[in-house]
Formats: sequence, C-alpha cells, structure tokens
Amino acid sequence: MTARDVAQAAGVSQTTVSFVLNDRADQTISESTRLAVLDAARRLDYVPSGAARNLRRGRSNVVLCVIPDIPVTEVMEVFRRGLSRVLEASGLTCVFLHTEDGTQLTGLWSHVDPVVVLSFGALGRADAEHIRRTGVALIDDLLGTSGKALTGLDQMQIGELQVRHLAARGHTRIGFGTVGDPREAAFCAPRLHGAQQACSGLGLLPPVVFPVEYTRASGLAAARHWADHQVSAVAAFNDLVGLTLLAGARDAGLGVPEDLAVVGVDDLPMAALVSPQLSTVAIDPLVLATALAGHIVAAAGMPESPTEPSGSALRLIEREST
Repeated sequence: MTARDVAQAAGVSQTTVSFVLNDRADQTISESTRLAVLDAARRLDYVPSGAARNLRRGRSNVVLCVIPDIPVTEVMEVFRRGLSRVLEASGLTCVFLHTEDGTQLTGLWSHVDPVVVLSFGALGRADAEHIRRTGVALIDDLLGTSGKALTGLDQMQIGELQVRHLAARGHTRIGFGTVGDPREAAFCAPRLHGAQQACSGLGLLPPVVFPVEYTRASGLAAARHWADHQVSAVAAFNDLVGLTLLAGARDAGLGVPEDLAVVGVDDLPMAALVSPQLSTVAIDPLVLATALAGHIVAAAGMPESPTEPSGSALRLIEREST
C-alpha cells in the first residue's frame, strides 16, 4: 500500500494524506478529513516509507546494535529487551545485528541508515572509520573500554564484592573459578582482577585461580585442586561455574559451605532451586540499559533523555552456599 492508495480510499489528495500522517501543525485539516485519512490508512494497513520519513527529518530513528560472537545469557537478553523499551519511549528503534570474527561491515550503514551505531565489541579500524566518515554517531566497544562510562558497571566491582562477602564470613584462602571460553574474556578478566585487588586490600594471599568447564568432571577436578591448596571459598565467574562447583564439591565429598563456600554471578533462576542454594551477585540489566540509553539519545542529537537509572546495578544475594 502507498500514500496514493490511501488518498484514493479517503477521497483526498496525496498531499493531504502526507499532512495528516505527519501531523503537520502548520496545515489546516478538518477533523472529518483527518479521521477519513487515518481510517483509510488503518484499513489498508499502510506503513509510511522509512526512507522518505528519514529524508524529511534529516535523520533516521534506528539504533544499529552490532553484537559480536558472545555466549547468549539471560542477563544479556534482559538487557537487550530493556534497552529496546527505553529507547522506544524516546522515539528510537533498536536493530540488532549479530556478527562473527572477521565480518566486514563496511557498506551496511548505507542500507540501514542508522542515527547511531552501538557496537558491543570493538569494531575494526576500517568499519569504525567508514561510520565516522558518513557522519553517523558511533558508540564503540561497549563490553570493553567504554562499558564502565556508558552503563556505570565496573566488572571489577563484581569480583571485589564476591571476595569481600567471603572474607566477611571468615575465609582467608580464596579461589577464583574462571572459564576458558575466549568469548567471555571481556567479563572474566576484570572480575578476576577485581578479586585479586580485593584480596590485596584485605591483606590476603592472591586468589588461587583454576579454570572450570561446564562439566561434572571439571567441577570435581576444580574442587580437588582447591582442597589441595587449602582453599575454603571460591568466587565463581558466573552462576554456571558456581553450579558446576556445587556438583564437583559433592562428588569430592566436600560439604558446602562447611568445606568449600561458593558465590556466583547473575542470579539465574536455577541458583535458588538447587541444594544448597547458590549465593550470587545479581546484576540489574534494566539499570544498565537506562544509563546506556541516555548516552545513545544524546548521541542521536535528541533533546530529551530517558529517566536517570535509580539504585545500584549490583546486589549480593546470600544463600546457603556461603
């Protein structure tokens, strides 16, 4: 359906259709004519041309979110949905593009015509330069160097929070469970660094680091390794590592938290369903999404910013495992 079809159905000119659908305040359109046009557009399921609308405005309302090859997590999915909702309230629409390493994106921008490009990973030099040459605002490397300034979340704080929680319960020899998946490095490395800094600040030895895969055998190997090094508590990179360690400790004959306390990250629903229930650091993705949306709206040159996020994005939930 086109604007011409709407005009014929409403019995008005195509110019009148344009005035009504664009809510032109500088034009005098009778209420009966306006209702006739809107009714015709609704009956014909008419969708205005995005390209024409962008040409009139001088910009689009699309925020292109480029997501690298990272594991799909519940927290990330809630974050994405929250970001879409907050930006929608400001008149912007998120379009998510998933890429793999080495994917060349040059030329895509001319087809999507975004007002802002938000890259979760660091874009290649050619892509970043091409975006800037076209005049599109670029927010680059959200999961890396830009993340703390844009969302207010410092991944190091998570490791620090875990260690301080364990130390407050009398643990002096602490381990840290990492993951070997390189796609998790942007999250795992700073959390480990935060745990190391917290141990140093508390006068404790550095955490005993051991990689954990999401298998029962790996959990058992990790539990035995930490038992051999007199580790009494572990800060796990995430809840999946924490749950793996609960199974491993059980297989190794270790009591939780008597012999090995465990605290995870993410507050997955299953963390409260296992026995013992897993202590964890909950991340509020909506707080992060609201903070980021403010930067995106500003980059888009729009006057109104979303409501400022309230409360902390991090909350330690103490359960039976600590």
